[in-house]
Amino acid sequence: MTRSNSQLFILVFLGILTAFGPFVTDMYLPTLPAMTDYFHTTSSQVQLGLTASMIGLAVGQLFFGPLSDKYGRRLPLIVAMCLFLLATLGCLYSRTIMQFVGWRVVQGIAGAGGIVISRSIAADKYSGRELAKMLAIIGAINGVAPVAAPVAGGGMAESVGWHGIFWVLFGLGIVLLLGSLHFAESLPAVRRQNARWADV
Repeated sequence: MTRSNSQLFILVFLGILTAFGPFVTDMYLPTLPAMTDYFHTTSSQVQLGLTASMIGLAVGQLFFGPLSDKYGRRLPLIVAMCLFLLATLGCLYSRTIMQFVGWRVVQGIAGAGGIVISRSIAADKYSGRELAKMLAIIGAINGVAPVAAPVAGGGMAESVGWHGIFWVLFGLGIVLLLGSLHFAESLPAVRRQNARWADV
């Protein structure tokens, strides 16, 4: 018997995956001045972490889209979440700003998995009016998340600092990893595409 997920689980899971990218990019923005002091560097170098994560988000979508078409949605999601957890630990324990920037690229690549695969899962499981409704919800979350992320980060910045915000992101990554493990594959093997890297 094929395991399936409830509609509520899919809605919540896709919602969190959609918000994941903006939260990874923007949540720590209020702590940039504190990070300048922590790394003993300039504000422009600290801001490279933001640029790096955006580059990672863009590049990651080029890879995770074809990977999820070839291997299904579940495995690339699990890989993306594991990579995100590793990158977040790398950010937390970075000793120099350039180490931090490097890990932010990896963090962005991993976050891209959530962005692109959430839409693919919606297209796998729904069609017609249901798909339009689900994509509208995803679009709304994607519009609100970039605004909500810095606000949430600002609320935590004074009490927990930038390290605390990245630990929160680490916790979010664990939640999404558990969700990915619970997620029932939405793309059957017969519908997968044998894409080549040259096609990317």
